[in-house]
Amino acid sequence: MTATRVCGSLTALALAFAAFAAPNSWPSDDARIVFGGFAGDGTAIYVTTPDGAWFEALTEPGAGGSYPAWSHDGRTIAFSSGVGGVSRLYLMDADGRHVRRISDGPRDFGPTWSPRDDAIVFTSSRKGNGGIYMADLDGGRQTLITGVDTVAQEPSWRPAGDAIAYSESSHTTGFSDIHIMDSEGLHLAQLTDRRPHDLSADWHPRGKAIAFVSWGEDDRSADIYTMKPDGADERRLTTHPARDTDPRWSPDGTQILFTSARDGDDGLFIMDLDGRIVRKVTDEQFTFVQGSSWFDPAVPLGASAVGQRAAMWGWLKRLGAAGS
Repeated sequence: MTATRVCGSLTALALAFAAFAAPNSWPSDDARIVFGGFAGDGTAIYVTTPDGAWFEALTEPGAGGSYPAWSHDGRTIAFSSGVGGVSRLYLMDADGRHVRRISDGPRDFGPTWSPRDDAIVFTSSRKGNGGIYMADLDGGRQTLITGVDTVAQEPSWRPAGDAIAYSESSHTTGFSDIHIMDSEGLHLAQLTDRRPHDLSADWHPRGKAIAFVSWGEDDRSADIYTMKPDGADERRLTTHPARDTDPRWSPDGTQILFTSARDGDDGLFIMDLDGRIVRKVTDEQFTFVQGSSWFDPAVPLGASAVGQRAAMWGWLKRLGAAGS
């Protein structure tokens, strides 16, 4: 695809977003889940309640939309979207209005917010292999924070702001394990060492555990695990033969939202921390789910460590534009 065609397609995509204004019929003071879903007319970002009482599209079906993430204050949603093999990051208000682009691709996805909601880390393949970048929402700069020779993806920011969990692939085996780096992008530790792949790390809202996915040897099945931040006390939560992926903690840290194909098509489920399924969130209209995020205004920000570690932008200035 030529640059002109890509530019034209992205312009059309932006117009489609801008022309679509969600009616905001859902109560703003209730807990809600946002997810990327396919419901027959193309992929879009949807919002629902934890019990799946209703579904509302926040972006135009067919315009794309995946890996949405609530900001900590619940006012903004970051998500990935694109056409023609190009995927970039966007922000929109919680009701689907005021869509604006914050990254320049060519394939950016999987945003996660900083504790102060002033930056986003995400996966990008703009330098060939997957790497983790930071978008500074105040200054507009996008900076590579993993090494140029590191194949890394799916970052998750610890609520205290001092560490980021992510998946890193070995150059020799191709297997992926969960790692953590500090707030200066320096590698701290490898937390898992299994085969073939450990992916999709997600920090507990109080930072006391990490949920992640481990794929089976056949690369077809996947199960959800939890562990302590140092990799100890690993627990397997699901054992279903179908794949269980993309774990996301509930705002109070007592349940896990995840994607599963246990009913045939992908759907969103909620389970307790003993692996017991509480409910299925999505209904039969959705045949594919890509990414989800859970927000509850009743859970105060003070319940987590949000904002406790604020001094993190000096290192961005030191890095400058070297990785942009």
